[in-house]
Amino acid sequence: MSTVTGLRQASRRAVQSQIVAIAEDLFVAKGFEETTVDEIAAAVGMSQRSFFRYFPSKDDVVLDRLTRLGDDLLSGLASRPLDEPEWDSLQHMFDPVLERFTDDELREHDAAMQRVIDGSARLLAAYLQRLDAVQQRLTDELQTRADSRDSGSTPDPIVLRAKVGAAFACLHAAICHVVARDDPDQFAHHLHHTMTALRPAADAS
Repeated sequence: MSTVTGLRQASRRAVQSQIVAIAEDLFVAKGFEETTVDEIAAAVGMSQRSFFRYFPSKDDVVLDRLTRLGDDLLSGLASRPLDEPEWDSLQHMFDPVLERFTDDELREHDAAMQRVIDGSARLLAAYLQRLDAVQQRLTDELQTRADSRDSGSTPDPIVLRAKVGAAFACLHAAICHVVARDDPDQFAHHLHHTMTALRPAADAS
């Protein structure tokens, strides 16, 4: 990638981030269906035509948060030591989620946006589809890491996919538990607890 191309991509992502931040505030305040692309564009200070240069639809503005989280998780997983047990790497992969969840303002905003997603059948279906794609990307990274170790054994891709799914199930269980009890300070503890409980099954595979 050339320097010019890299700068253009960075600039594009910066504008997209601005659009997302402003649009999410509108979605939370007014509702997703009630917020129009024209309103988002006006709040950002651009035309509707310019908006569509960055996002195909307002649905994609909402789903961008999951795409970016997926990028962060993938980067985190790829940065872990190759000789680290896969289950430990998956747990450390969730560090960006932990950081956001322990920030009161970010946690409340994320919860509000999740309610926006849950309130729209179309958005929720697209969200789940994109979440599945994120998990597949992480599975592919586990496969790449396993191949790089050259241990002489070929990992079963179905098992790798199941490990990623199980890790996300632990994350979801920990979030639901602390949200129900309004005890976010215990999120790290419960995430560690759930992943430790499933470790024997993960290691056995």
